[in-house]
Amino acid sequence: MTHRSAAALPSSRALVCAMVVAAGPARADTPRDTPTAIEVDRDAAPGGRVGFGFDGGEPVDAWGASLSLGWLERPIQLPAGTFGGGSPATLPVRRREALSLGGALAVGDRVVVDAVLRGSHQVGDRLTAAGNPDRLARYVLHDLRLGARIQLAGDRDRSAALRGELTLPSGDDAHFAGDAAWTAAWSLIGRATLPHGIVVAATAGIRLHGAEVAVGDRLVGDELFGALGAAVPLPAIGPLSADRVTISAELLAALGDHVGDAAGPSPAEARIGALVRALPELTAGVHAGFGLDDQIGAPRFRALVELAWTPRVTRPAPSTPPSPTPSDDDEPDEPDER
Repeated sequence: MTHRSAAALPSSRALVCAMVVAAGPARADTPRDTPTAIEVDRDAAPGGRVGFGFDGGEPVDAWGASLSLGWLERPIQLPAGTFGGGSPATLPVRRREALSLGGALAVGDRVVVDAVLRGSHQVGDRLTAAGNPDRLARYVLHDLRLGARIQLAGDRDRSAALRGELTLPSGDDAHFAGDAAWTAAWSLIGRATLPHGIVVAATAGIRLHGAEVAVGDRLVGDELFGALGAAVPLPAIGPLSADRVTISAELLAALGDHVGDAAGPSPAEARIGALVRALPELTAGVHAGFGLDDQIGAPRFRALVELAWTPRVTRPAPSTPPSPTPSDDDEPDEPDER
């Protein structure tokens, strides 16, 4: 080992230690006392395609555009005493109807970028249980969500990918339609097509919040998240061929951070759905979701209707060089008849 390498070791170790400390989920920052500055709709479906309620590694050949209509019941319900002794139980957002527009673009064979913009109509109590008389805004815009996925290994049937996601604080954070600051997430994705066309996908990752927010005795901040889904094609039904109708089931969950005596929400949701490929480029989907607990972000009920247009591109197989043809110079010499 040279003197220069030995001298570099302490600084390298210090850098690694600093990165580990910075990446720790718990932060000592004072949480913001702005209970409305959280996003209560945790739908994380990427734009530009229809499939699972998370990025399940669906292929995007060229580009895609999507439209989604959603109905959400009780995405946040707070028990009595959340805002101090004597505060009643409340539904800050009782119901929400959402419209989402999304797009996706393939960059080469392994990278996909996407974006989702969403607006909603909602009704609810807002913060009346905390003594705030301001009413909940009926029409709101949500944070802009940007994402990118890179395929690390595999092909169309079996693949492993890395996804990064960023939300920008452009939504209405005074009415539960946007976070107090940016959020950033990254996750690993695994996808496999099994015999009979059955598709299974899973993802797991971490989401960081630029600001932690106190909601009564709860703390919304960094979290771990994961999801698991399966899709099974149905046999031919009437004029529909066997590969055009698919049923799906999925489970989505998150584990909130613990900072001191405060704990973040850990919502869990189960979904079932059906996909119909009406045209090679056009896919429609319907989904129903049910919260498995009473945590913030686990709705009592969710309904989704989705459409996506994703043109298919058949990529040519790698060409093999033609075998050399014998030339006149390569012909064997005729024997001398003399």
